[in-house]
Amino acid sequence: MKRITTLTLCALALLAFPLVACSGKERAPEVYSANISAYNHTGKYIHQFYVDGAGGGNSRPYGGGGSFVCCISYPGQWRPGLSAKVKWTTSSGDPRDTSPEAAVEHWHEKTVLIEKYDMPGSTLNVHFLSGGEIRLIISSKGAGAKGYPGPDYPLKPSSLK
Repeated sequence: MKRITTLTLCALALLAFPLVACSGKERAPEVYSANISAYNHTGKYIHQFYVDGAGGGNSRPYGGGGSFVCCISYPGQWRPGLSAKVKWTTSSGDPRDTSPEAAVEHWHEKTVLIEKYDMPGSTLNVHFLSGGEIRLIISSKGAGAKGYPGPDYPLKPSSLK
């Protein structure tokens, strides 16, 4: 009887060892997905844009939000240096501009840091700003909502109204 108990204890120890060994390993980071939405704070028309290869649609001058394209994947835990490659085309946003240059689409590309988030959000908001600047904000809120961490909703300057 004593021999069976010793063998049983040894067998249980051998079975439990891999479980104990695995518990010390770091868990794989959680991955989330987010819809993509654009906010165009410029006077140029954005024909199409991509974030890490995922298509984002188009955006009229001084407009955006409310329209979503699926999806990008991102880690549940933000880390310094987290970035995405944004590629987009622009042309004149003035419908009265009938010059040949107004119809030409210009490609742009930029690697942009994703702003710090404390908790995962359902949308990656892409803010196209003047001077070719872009802000990438992961949030469950949109521009103009209370507590939104990014720029307000784009407004057409009064000088252009």
